[in-house]
Amino acid sequence: LAPVVPRLAPSARQPALQAELERIVAHWKARADREAAKSKHWNRAQVEIALSVRREPDGAEVAAVFPERALRPASNQKLVTTATALALLGPQAAFRTPIQLQGELVNGVLAGDLVVQGGGDPLHDRTDPHYAQLRLRDAARALKNRGLARVSGALVLDEGGFDAPAPGPAWPSPSQHWQDYCALSGAFSVNGGMLSALVRPARVGEPALVELLPAPSGLSESIGVATVAGGRSDVQVGATARNATVRGSLGIGAEPVNAAFAHPDPVQAFGACLLGALDAAGIQVERGVVRQRNRWDPALEPTVVIETPIAHVLQAINTDSTNPVADQLFLATGAAAGGSPTRAGGRAATARALASLGVSADGLAQVDGSGLSRDNRISARQLSALVHAVLSGGGEAAALWRGSLALAGQTGTLEKRLVGTPSAGRVRAKTGFIAGTSSLSGVATALDGREHVFAILVNYPDVDGLNNACWKPMQDEIVRLLVERLP
Repeated sequence: LAPVVPRLAPSARQPALQAELERIVAHWKARADREAAKSKHWNRAQVEIALSVRREPDGAEVAAVFPERALRPASNQKLVTTATALALLGPQAAFRTPIQLQGELVNGVLAGDLVVQGGGDPLHDRTDPHYAQLRLRDAARALKNRGLARVSGALVLDEGGFDAPAPGPAWPSPSQHWQDYCALSGAFSVNGGMLSALVRPARVGEPALVELLPAPSGLSESIGVATVAGGRSDVQVGATARNATVRGSLGIGAEPVNAAFAHPDPVQAFGACLLGALDAAGIQVERGVVRQRNRWDPALEPTVVIETPIAHVLQAINTDSTNPVADQLFLATGAAAGGSPTRAGGRAATARALASLGVSADGLAQVDGSGLSRDNRISARQLSALVHAVLSGGGEAAALWRGSLALAGQTGTLEKRLVGTPSAGRVRAKTGFIAGTSSLSGVATALDGREHVFAILVNYPDVDGLNNACWKPMQDEIVRLLVERLP
C-alpha cells in the first residue's frame, strides 16, 4: 500500500497563508450573515466551512480550517468516484455490454432468445446526443453481419445483480425527479438515463423542428413547439412513466435548444433503443423486450460486445458534473472491484481504493457516486489527500484525471468563473452544489509555478442565492490567493 498522505506538521505550517485563509473565511461568513439576515431559515451557528491546502509535490498540509469535519461534499463526491475507478480498474478499463445468442441459429433464424448482460455502461457522450443510438446501431449491424435476421424469442435484458433503477437515499424531492440531474442509473442506460430534446425554429407560424433522443425511447410522445417571431425561447420538457412531453415556443431568431431531462427508466430506454436498432438493421424480434435476471450463460461466448472506455466518461463526470454518468460508474466499479453492482459494492470499492492511495476513510459516508444525496460525508482533509494521491501517482491515470477536471475560465462548470483574472487557465477543479452545500476541490498553479491542491467545503442553511452571493466568491478568492499572491 502507498504511505499515508502527510497531514499538517509543525514544520509544514505556513503562518501567513493560514492567517490569510482565516481572514477570507471570516469575511465571507460575515457577508453571509448580512445577506441572509432576513431569512427565517438562517442560523449562523449552522454554517460549517472546512478547507485544506497541501503543497506539491510532497503533499504536506500547509494550512487548514476545520479540515477534519465530515461534511456534505455535493458533486465533489465525483472526485472519489472517478479516482476509485482509475485506482482499481486502471485507465484502460471499459464498460462491457456483451450480447449472446441463446439457441440454434439456422438460416438467419435464432430459435431462442437474444440475451444482453448489463454492465452499467451509461452510453453517454458529452457532446453528441446521438451517441447511444449510433453505438446500438453498430451492435445491431454486427449481429446482422453474423447472419442474424430473426429472433423467435425475446430480446432479454439481464440486469444481474444491479438494483432496479430508483431514486437514491436523501435525494431531492420527487418534484425534481424529472430533471436531468435526477436521472436514474441501472444495469443498462442510454444517454446517461436522460432524454434530449433538440429543437430548432422553422418558419413563423409553423411547428418547430423537434428531435427527441434517443429514439425510440419506449415512451409515447407529446410534442408541440411553435415557431414565433422574435428571439425568445420558451421550451418546456418532462417525462412521466409513459409519456415524454416537449411543449412551448421558440423564436425564429433564437438559438437551437438542447433540453435534457430524465427518462423514467433507463433500462426501458435501452431496450427500446436497441430493439429499434435491430429493426433498422433488418432483424425482427418476435417477443419484444423482456427484463430478467440470471439469464446470461457463461458457457456461451458473446456474439457482440459493446465496450466503452471509462476514460470516455471522465470529462462528463468531472468537467460537466453529469450526475447519472457518475452513478453508473459508481455501480460498475462496485461490480468489478467491490463485490456487487450496488451501493454497498460501490462503497466497498471506494474503501479499497482509498486504502491503496493511502487516504484515510475515517468518517467518510458514501451513498452514491454523484454527490446528489444529502447523506454523503467527507472531510476537506480527505479530499485534498485524495487529489494529491492521484496526481502524485503519475502515469496515464493521473493525466486522465487531471485533464478531466474543469479549467477555470474555460471549460465545464468553471467556464464562467475567474474569467479575466490571472487565475483563469491555472486552476483545475471540481465544483459542487446541492441545496445548503457548496464545494470546490482541485489543484492551483501559482504564477511562479508552485502548485497546491485544495479542498473547500461549505454546509449552510438553505437560503436562496447565498451560493452565488458568498460561497462561490469565497472559493474564488481562496484559489486566487493560491495562484496570484501566494505568501
